[in-house]
Amino acid sequence: MTEPERVCMAAEEKFALAPADPETTVALLVLTVLLGVLSLVGVTVGISDPAELPGFLAFLGGVVLVIVLLVAVLFAFTPAAYILDAQGIRIARRFARPVLVPYAQVKDVTTQRFTGPPFAIVRFGSYPPWGLFGYFGRFRVERPGWIRVYATSWDGEMVVLETDREPYFLSPAEPQKFCEVLRARLCGTVA
Repeated sequence: MTEPERVCMAAEEKFALAPADPETTVALLVLTVLLGVLSLVGVTVGISDPAELPGFLAFLGGVVLVIVLLVAVLFAFTPAAYILDAQGIRIARRFARPVLVPYAQVKDVTTQRFTGPPFAIVRFGSYPPWGLFGYFGRFRVERPGWIRVYATSWDGEMVVLETDREPYFLSPAEPQKFCEVLRARLCGTVA
């Protein structure tokens, strides 16, 4: 490997994520409408019976707090970008620590099309309708078993990383380009 190729391999390359699924927009819209309806009910209760207003406002505040905390946690763990650097594939997240998949663990890289999220038997992460900003976490699906998902969309092609442990499902905006650059880096680490 020449010196310019080594410098190129050491530089990090950042890949944007695919646009979010329409379900994400619908889920956020439903959440906003729900909070709006609860607020209108509170105003109506306050007008009709002012004595009931403090209790309802406390209830409404609790509901809003739970929803805001849930949305904040989901937003924090949602993938923000895929970065190929000297160590491996780094999955940047909004406010949580990034996930690193070392090149040495990657056995194969492919692209696949899916009709939608696979049905998860067990899940530890976000999943429709709870994804809101994307999908992340560990899921047990019928085939191939345990998978890790760090994606914003199931529409179009997804990149599947076969690793020593379990496959990773990613959704870069340009899956073919991502695979080409990743394959070049994988060949560079073997040489």
